[in-house]
Amino acid sequence: MTHSISLPPLESLTAVLAAGRTGSFSAAAQELGVTHAAISRRVQAAESWLGVALFERHGRGVRTTPDGERFIARVGEAFNMIARSGDQWRHRRGTEIVRLSILPAFAKLWLFQMLGKLQDANLRFDLLVEHQLADLEKGEVDIAVRCGNGQWTGVNSTPLFQEMVYPVAAPSLAARLGPNPSVATIMAETLVHDSTVTSWRAWLAAHDVQYSKPRPQDIRFEDYDTVLAALEVGLGIGMLRSPLGDAWVADGRLVPLSPLWVPNPYLYHLVTRTGTPRPAVAEARDRMLALAAEFRPTPPPSGR
Repeated sequence: MTHSISLPPLESLTAVLAAGRTGSFSAAAQELGVTHAAISRRVQAAESWLGVALFERHGRGVRTTPDGERFIARVGEAFNMIARSGDQWRHRRGTEIVRLSILPAFAKLWLFQMLGKLQDANLRFDLLVEHQLADLEKGEVDIAVRCGNGQWTGVNSTPLFQEMVYPVAAPSLAARLGPNPSVATIMAETLVHDSTVTSWRAWLAAHDVQYSKPRPQDIRFEDYDTVLAALEVGLGIGMLRSPLGDAWVADGRLVPLSPLWVPNPYLYHLVTRTGTPRPAVAEARDRMLALAAEFRPTPPPSGR
């Protein structure tokens, strides 16, 4: 019988080992190719998981606490054991690794489904799935997927695919509102959105209605997949981002409320450092863009 094991993130353990070995968060950051802030954040995550302090901070660096010394010793032993036990299975020849920073919702709604097509024996992705923006210029990751208008300074960005948006609701709520409800009827309900309201603004602007900011009755979630889950159980009306949310309409979990769809102003972009990337990064970028080119919006079905 297998049991669930609670573990801190691997990146936190490697940060703790590097900081303990070097006696400095800055030196650990340089060794691991990340920022000082990233090391501090990862060490704090390990300390929160343990419930004890692993380091004492001082002006010239850090020193391990007694708990930190014991923990680092045990983790080092565990890493050595894993390395030894994996020797017989590990690939002997170089598989290129590309580090990819990606938002949780996009990972669930697109990337995880595509990994089988993106990876092979020669190219693998090391995924960093979080909301925090990784620092491309300082080498935290090779590629990032960001959502926005693409106007970021100091990086190259390319839209992955066009999104179109239109309002949807759970079947029970849609039945109560009736076919093709008016904008006023829709606005009388709770509106559900993710971390921005740009898609709502765009759709309402097409009806000459302003929506400057969420109202007290509206609901905001950080991730778009959470928005879809909230809509599915009837918490309100939300914008279906096609093609990301097409499956929810196709299988009847959500019902379109309007035939009008408009372009989403905020798109997912593939972001890389300026300059010429190493060949593996260029190959990973090209594979992602080729798959994204096949991912197209579907208009809202008519005849509800």
